[in-house]
Amino acid sequence: IEGGSQAPRRRRPPVNLGSSCADAQSMTLFAAPFGGALIMSLIACAFNWNRAPLPFGVDLMAGDMEIATGVRMPMVLNGISKNHSAWLAAGGRGIDTAFLYGDAQQSAVGAAIAASGVPREEIFLSTKAVCCPTLRCGSFCTSPPNPVGLPMNASVTQQFEHSLKLLGVDYVDMLLLHFPCTTLDATAAAYAELEAIHATGKARAIGVSNLNASALAALLERGVKVTPAVNQNALSIAGHPAAHDGKETFCEEGSRLYGADMETVEACKEHGVAFAAYSPLGHISQVEVLGQPKVQAVAARLGRSPAQVAMRWLVQQGIPVVTGTANPAHAKEALDLFGWRLSDKDMRELAAL
Repeated sequence: IEGGSQAPRRRRPPVNLGSSCADAQSMTLFAAPFGGALIMSLIACAFNWNRAPLPFGVDLMAGDMEIATGVRMPMVLNGISKNHSAWLAAGGRGIDTAFLYGDAQQSAVGAAIAASGVPREEIFLSTKAVCCPTLRCGSFCTSPPNPVGLPMNASVTQQFEHSLKLLGVDYVDMLLLHFPCTTLDATAAAYAELEAIHATGKARAIGVSNLNASALAALLERGVKVTPAVNQNALSIAGHPAAHDGKETFCEEGSRLYGADMETVEACKEHGVAFAAYSPLGHISQVEVLGQPKVQAVAARLGRSPAQVAMRWLVQQGIPVVTGTANPAHAKEALDLFGWRLSDKDMRELAAL
């Protein structure tokens, strides 16, 4: 396998840091001097089959996960926003943007990073390149939703270099192929460009977006040099897949066709690819999440907001989330997903919505 620092991660026995077991596990070295209670707690945790193991590399105590060798991604990132400065000021260190989001958005991201005073190496910055023509969001290839300074059929490499200039950086932490091309051959060719960029060191990790289980398997079977670090798809409570299965969204967000299902989540685990969720609150995928009575009841009982419950349901499964806020209070709330947990019963009942 070639590919430098992002060699495919070997599948190893997963660990679960998403529960009260996490505190016990972190204290294992101190168990012996303090008696048997802690040891019994560890044993109980180890045999609790109701808690699905997390993917390897997830650390819910630190709030991040390893997506490639030496590359850790925050479990919560901010996506499209009019005020990334609020996110950085609240302590957020993960920002997700894209060529398709438009020149103004990427320039704003770069300006916020430059003005923040936060060292570049402390920020996880992700961008994406599009593939035109495509069957998904095909109209974007002729009429982009946001003004961009290149034609939409510009190569992946041209888009990436354009994005670097707008962002004011000389590298990104992750570069994704925004959605699959019209054919597998074209998708593989576009991904090969990502691999070439990764080899230069200008993208510390590379991945894909909106690939379902079979599409991901087909790409991997082509013999990629660098296994995708991440597959970023829509996913939320009541949206795995959405009841409308993409028929009520502009680009079929929330559909099985584009990987908004647990089959794709499990396939990613099998292949050593981190699954990340955009639209965790259902806005883009047009899924009712925050108004669900069960979500509101759990939030009230725990003294949390419905949005926190919805995002915690994902990160507790080891799924990073890409939210989108310009509100300082909402940013602080979105980052406060750790140090508390949903019960196993809550997790099951929320999954059933």
